[in-house]
Amino acid sequence: MTPYSFFFSLLTLLDVLCIITVIFVERKNPASTIAWVFVIAFVPFAGFAAYLMFGSGFHLNKKKRYAFKLISDSLYKQVLSRHIQNADTLEQSESLSHARLIRYLQADGGQYYTRNNAARIFTHGSEMFAHMREDILRAQKHIHLLYYIIRNDTLGRELVALLTQKARGGVEVRLIYDSLGSLLSGERMFRKLRAAGGRVEAFSPLLFTLSSHLRLNFRNHRKITVIDGQVGYVGGMNIGEEYLGRHKKLHPWRDTHLRLVGPCVGFLQERFLMDWLSVNDVEPRAEELRRFFSAPLDEEGNLGVQIVSSGPDTATSPIKNGLLEMLYTARKNVFIQTPYFTPDDSFIEALRIAVGGGVDVRLMIPVLHDHLVVGLATQSYAWQLLEAGVRVYAYQGFLHAKTMVFDGEAAAIGSANIGTRSFALNFESNAFLYGRAFAAEYERIFLQDQENCLRLTPEWFLGRGMLSRGAYGMCRLLAPLI
Repeated sequence: MTPYSFFFSLLTLLDVLCIITVIFVERKNPASTIAWVFVIAFVPFAGFAAYLMFGSGFHLNKKKRYAFKLISDSLYKQVLSRHIQNADTLEQSESLSHARLIRYLQADGGQYYTRNNAARIFTHGSEMFAHMREDILRAQKHIHLLYYIIRNDTLGRELVALLTQKARGGVEVRLIYDSLGSLLSGERMFRKLRAAGGRVEAFSPLLFTLSSHLRLNFRNHRKITVIDGQVGYVGGMNIGEEYLGRHKKLHPWRDTHLRLVGPCVGFLQERFLMDWLSVNDVEPRAEELRRFFSAPLDEEGNLGVQIVSSGPDTATSPIKNGLLEMLYTARKNVFIQTPYFTPDDSFIEALRIAVGGGVDVRLMIPVLHDHLVVGLATQSYAWQLLEAGVRVYAYQGFLHAKTMVFDGEAAAIGSANIGTRSFALNFESNAFLYGRAFAAEYERIFLQDQENCLRLTPEWFLGRGMLSRGAYGMCRLLAPLI
């Protein structure tokens, strides 16, 4: 046997072993399994390498659990006791119609439902970042930020300079960025911040070692800011000039972000600290963490909020299942916005059931795409749902908002797209918000966005031509991987 034939035989054996692992060991969902078998079988060697970097997840069962309990319940009782609503007594509360959803998210998502919160909705980055800047300038104790993308552009550099200024003034600054999402930013961007005493960490650094390359596919997609434990930001906006509407091709850029005050910010703080202790591989000590939790500001509202997070470290997908529960309990309407729509069968069936039950279901996706394969897969799924009676709208620009509002009573806004990557591979955080005034405001925003949309029809898709429709099928096949 020549060295060449031996090497070829070895790689073929690795491909076969990889396929066996995908089918019998990994126990992925059927769609992901079929997609990976297809890639490994039809793209030999390269498919095996791609699976090692992007598909393998067995290490998560071996390493210490990422989401551990940070602080005892006594801390919450000390700081937030009058705001926490016991899920067992919701029948007597204003949230009776959402009792089952709240109970589920508390049981599975592990987050309390709190009352007396207030939220401000931002649909333009310039307004949101202006408010965030003012809040950061007022910070007295600590500033915590976690973002998938922090660009090395004008906005990113201005933010880092502001954080550096606050760190020099004695404020504790902690920042986490995802090493893949912020790949082009570079370490030099944060040198002055570190020199001023700020602490900066990369989530899952791209070091191709045996222990690190198997984590490449699991990214921290959250977008969180917490200031003094009293003001929080969560939603779809990263740190970059495109969120100010300055992208050359994807214009207009439309997104949604929230500014939160009230006891729910304590749970956003908890989420950040979980991630911080994880990237530093430090065990939590309640007595050392108490200082990060403060009594809520006097500026309170009447909004119920749950901060819900999910990721590949959790046995279930609380965000996905919370959205499914919204679909199952809706009586009048469900309005959905997402840039990437690659749902699994359970989500498609929930949409079908809602429409069949007389619910007005509307899906809004972008006309423009920043990722061609995901964009074509999104259109393929949208085409399928038209046949089920879902009303599909294509925003004339790039829609990056990830929102769902139903019956004018409750909404979910955060970082999670509707698809396999967000529901199974990324670490995500969403705010579930309960209140008629808030939900009515976001319904109004959705309907206003709808005026800038093209209503998609079966005829529109049929007019795309055979080549485009063939691309839909191929991209849809790859959807569970992306």
